[in-house]
Amino acid sequence: MLRPDRYRLLLLSAFSYQGGIEKFNRALMKAFTELGLTGRLSASAAVLHDQHSPDERYTNRNTFRFYKGSIPRFLLDQFYRFARVDVLVLGHVNLAIAGLLYKWLFPSRKLMVVCHGIEVFNPLQGLRSRILRKADRLLAVSGYTRTQLMEVHNIPAEKISIFPNTLDPYFELPENFVRPDYLCERYGIDAADRVLFTLTRLNAKEGYKGYDRVLRILPSLLAKGLPVKYVIAGKADEDESLRLQELIRDLRLEDQVIITGFVPDEEITDHFLLADAYVMPSKGEGFGIVFIEAMACGLPVIAGNKDGSTEALQHGKLGLLVDPDSPQEIEDAVIRALQQPRDPERIRNEMLEHFSFDRFRQRLQEVLF
Repeated sequence: MLRPDRYRLLLLSAFSYQGGIEKFNRALMKAFTELGLTGRLSASAAVLHDQHSPDERYTNRNTFRFYKGSIPRFLLDQFYRFARVDVLVLGHVNLAIAGLLYKWLFPSRKLMVVCHGIEVFNPLQGLRSRILRKADRLLAVSGYTRTQLMEVHNIPAEKISIFPNTLDPYFELPENFVRPDYLCERYGIDAADRVLFTLTRLNAKEGYKGYDRVLRILPSLLAKGLPVKYVIAGKADEDESLRLQELIRDLRLEDQVIITGFVPDEEITDHFLLADAYVMPSKGEGFGIVFIEAMACGLPVIAGNKDGSTEALQHGKLGLLVDPDSPQEIEDAVIRALQQPRDPERIRNEMLEHFSFDRFRQRLQEVLF
């Protein structure tokens, strides 16, 4: 009987932090674990920045190692384990040094690199540039990311597989689509209020998510008589928090905008249910897991048309795409989303046809075999 191929996943983080890449990594480990049950492969994972053992719903702790951010310990451990690896999967180009070490030791063995988005949208230097060329296969989370790899890095098209994101298999799907009373009370939201929602990282160095552009259209919406509130959720750094507060004051939106700060996992679904529409006219998404989470909760979604968001919305079939640099397009889309009849079950079901975890696992199997 042939020995199953031995895969090893090297990841930046998975369980100690929250974000789109971490959600992708958890789903990837679970998909590998389930494919391992077929007997065609075995898989292990090493996570550089995680601080504790894994959630065993996703992976077995016996095949998982974490390194609390210690790069020397991480690299030394991989050096001694690479001999027992047939295929190495890097979860991020920032792990390039480990991938190049593996190819130096075992040049005939396969190396795969996952490319999410903004980390490969601009020219790279040094090790990160070399790893894109050395890899046997690149997994791009969207066609947009694939195009950037080809145009910015001159990677041949045949070397890149499109491997989209997925809804987390344990994402809490709501049983109904009713606003949670406790959040309405917490944020002072009345039954008549129409609520826009954005859940994202609030980082002064990024500036591409588009929530500030949504803020700027609110005075026009209010002048049209729409009783709109805008809930912005996510951890903010100090500079961005100060900038947002100043913008809100300048626009006189203190009564219309709620900035929640970090939202714990157990409240994520309820925050989506609080809203009438999810809006994030971003310009730098590789894909945007948050869009499919919003659709899982039955929300109409508004996203930008200049990045990987287009694929999360299936090029407009699952939501409204706008030019993120056009305030008028953003405003028109918001009005349309708030005024059109809601069909949350349809929104959820159409999203799951494309981005369920079962579909993700199937795509991984197609890429590997």
